[in-house]
Amino acid sequence: MIPTLFFSISLLLSSLVAETPSASNSHAVNQDSNTAEETTPKSAPATDYWAGSDMEAAQKEAQRRSVPILLLIVRDGDPICDSWAQQHLEDPAFLKALETHGVPALACITDQKNELHKPVSSETDSCPLHGCKNCLEHQGSETLIKDLPIPRLLPRIYLIDRLSGESRALPEDLPFRGAKALSEYLDKRTEENPPTRIQYRFLQKHLERAVEYNGYEDFEKGCQELAAAKRLLPIFGQEMADQWDLGYAPYRGRGIQMIRKAKEALKTNRIMGTRMLTRVAKIMAGLPEGERARHLLNALQPKN
Repeated sequence: MIPTLFFSISLLLSSLVAETPSASNSHAVNQDSNTAEETTPKSAPATDYWAGSDMEAAQKEAQRRSVPILLLIVRDGDPICDSWAQQHLEDPAFLKALETHGVPALACITDQKNELHKPVSSETDSCPLHGCKNCLEHQGSETLIKDLPIPRLLPRIYLIDRLSGESRALPEDLPFRGAKALSEYLDKRTEENPPTRIQYRFLQKHLERAVEYNGYEDFEKGCQELAAAKRLLPIFGQEMADQWDLGYAPYRGRGIQMIRKAKEALKTNRIMGTRMLTRVAKIMAGLPEGERARHLLNALQPKN
């Protein structure tokens, strides 16, 4: 009895500065948009661009974004590949065209002596290939080319279906025609607008933070992360929705408990119960329990 009374009084005191539900929704949206602006990468770092050695993560991203893996093959020590890479893999527009329509992967095959380059520096693992900061970015992608016929003219781009794993070579002159031609070609062969890589990474980051914030003191921060993630869910499939539900489960349980206590308080103290519901509506704005609290508050309003 005493712990329950103490919890109710603490909620009452904290809600004295609470905003109305409508204002709190606006505040949450603005805060999340500001967070997105602050954390939006100006350009994808090279170490985060190519699928690299973590092919499992690349395949998972392809599944969740409903896009293929776009495999670019170059030959080590080939003057044509070196010149091409210097021109196009340093071009942000070319890189953006690849990651907009798929998950970019880079594979480097051995030279005529059947040898492969080594890092420029063993300490930093710096890679001599243009467009790569370290050799991990292309190591591991060799598994994608084991069954592919390697053409004599490189570079070449292959589209690897995310479901069947089947590979299809894009026109051999396409890599040499630049970013605009590549983007136009891929645009025509994309049935719908898939989620971008930045949207996918934002969703993942919001969910990771929600798990980290799953504590009493950080409960409101976790709710804000989940609300931001929820706004991105419509452009993703069921798998990401299930992942969101999993992250939201502990928050849902606590929200239900808070609403139950507020409804109990309404029976004896309407003002306290109303303030407790207002608090839930503010903290969990944009989430199911926040909406439920808001509807309960609306039901308490006097009818004309």
